[in-house]
Amino acid sequence: MIETVAFLVEGALLLAGGAAWVAWRIRNDRLALRARVLVALVDGKAMNGVLWARRGRLLVLRNTTLIEPGAPPVDMDGDVLVDRDRVDFVQVAGGR
Repeated sequence: MIETVAFLVEGALLLAGGAAWVAWRIRNDRLALRARVLVALVDGKAMNGVLWARRGRLLVLRNTTLIEPGAPPVDMDGDVLVDRDRVDFVQVAGGR
């Protein structure tokens, strides 16, 4: 009887831990998605756009403007893919 109760409690704890991990992963994966962000690149350029998706090592931006020092901002057509190796930091505009 005691072994059965211990087994059920252990199973419940494992399920609760698994559910917490899944919830954390979903929250973490969606952080800043569909928000306007400033992506600073390691070469000194920056991109201002909507972080639409994260696909592996790529960030997908929409409605993007390229900002280069000493040049006027340039609107970019379509989706822009940025490799995470080129990213210095990402700042969410206006917070969330």
